[in-house]
Amino acid sequence: MDNAKRWKEIKVDGTLETNPHVWMETQAKQHGFTFLLAYADDGVIWGKFNANGLKLSGEVFPEVQVKLRATTLQQARLFGKSAELLVWKSDQGWSGRLITDETSEPEASLVEQNWLWGTLGEKGKAAGEFTLLIEGKQGLQHAPPITGLSAGDRVALTVRHYIKYDNVTGQARIGLSRLVDLVPIKLGGE
Repeated sequence: MDNAKRWKEIKVDGTLETNPHVWMETQAKQHGFTFLLAYADDGVIWGKFNANGLKLSGEVFPEVQVKLRATTLQQARLFGKSAELLVWKSDQGWSGRLITDETSEPEASLVEQNWLWGTLGEKGKAAGEFTLLIEGKQGLQHAPPITGLSAGDRVALTVRHYIKYDNVTGQARIGLSRLVDLVPIKLGGE
């Protein structure tokens, strides 16, 4: 499938501005998204979509709570195994784009695992569908929507890169990228 056919612009209606929680739940139902990764002026927001709607990491771990508000939201990525929706705020308002896979494994693509910072360590913990991860002496914390980790395990964000070939030279480059999944990285020979 041509990268141009995978990518489409999404019109963002006023619901995102008035009630981002509801807007995101609607998009998740429509496109089958599993996860939310959002960036706000005051921090990072992880979320998980399920049959009951959107659950945010700050609801489970108040120590990492960042409210999901349109006034502070910069961008959000709603993603799952078959698609990703990216919305971002600019001076002109909200914009969005959707990248989808028509097949389970796109022909011209590669998958990369990007390790997230933090481990359970001595103070991390799991609750609900989230795990509180802590990094280094500074004690930086975030709570991605993943469970089943052991003390030293890491978490990786799976990213799919779609390859685009130049029609004249035949050279390959990454034409599109999207988030796909969160996976545990088992360390220590388990």
